[in-house]
Amino acid sequence: MDDAMDTSETENLDNLADRELVERLSCADWDDPLFIREEQLVRQFQVARAAGSTTRVGLFSSALSRRILRRSRSFALKNSLVPQHFSHIDEAAHELSAYVWERLLKDKNAQFAARRFGVFFKNQSISFLRSILAQCRSRMESLEEWHQAEREYEGSDEDGGDGDTALQDEWTPDVALGHSREFEQFHALLQTLLTRKEYSVFVMLWRQQMKIKDIAAALGVNPRTINNYERSIKDKINKEFNI
Repeated sequence: MDDAMDTSETENLDNLADRELVERLSCADWDDPLFIREEQLVRQFQVARAAGSTTRVGLFSSALSRRILRRSRSFALKNSLVPQHFSHIDEAAHELSAYVWERLLKDKNAQFAARRFGVFFKNQSISFLRSILAQCRSRMESLEEWHQAEREYEGSDEDGGDGDTALQDEWTPDVALGHSREFEQFHALLQTLLTRKEYSVFVMLWRQQMKIKDIAAALGVNPRTINNYERSIKDKINKEFNI
């Protein structure tokens, strides 16, 4: 029954003109009969991508991006990603969105998401959270190793000289915390400096290290557009920081 309804819905969407499709995609009310479920968006995105329909890929990927970003914000708030792991809710949501998109572009994941998108998103979000916690544990272990090394060498060379003192000062936890705060301030500045699309590209390209073609597919544009975004991002950063 559901498969028949999905097939009928697919045919209905295929028959819509682009302007009519934009109106359908703007519907955000779950109870509205015109509302398009995420599962259907994934299927339509895959079909448009396989057919090489750039316009339709852009429309469906934009709609999916809005849905994923909204879910990401909710997950970030519910799981206290801010301020524990990120300095701003937008940064957390974009990071999670990029993580989900990177996995959605894989055929096997897309097939599952096309059937049960909510479960797919939840699984990927939990995986994202686990990766963050693993990084935190790794940093804590590194800090513990640093403290252990400090205890081992404490008092072993009282006349260590200025060179040793400078080296120890360079790696104190206070300095490490300062670097962390600088990192948070840098991303806060980026969010005001870059457009929303540019910041998304920045996260996907430099933080998630996604390939240009995958970012283009996720945003529904061609690789040349991503290259233009990349140049614009670099120009703005270079100008802002006088690099």
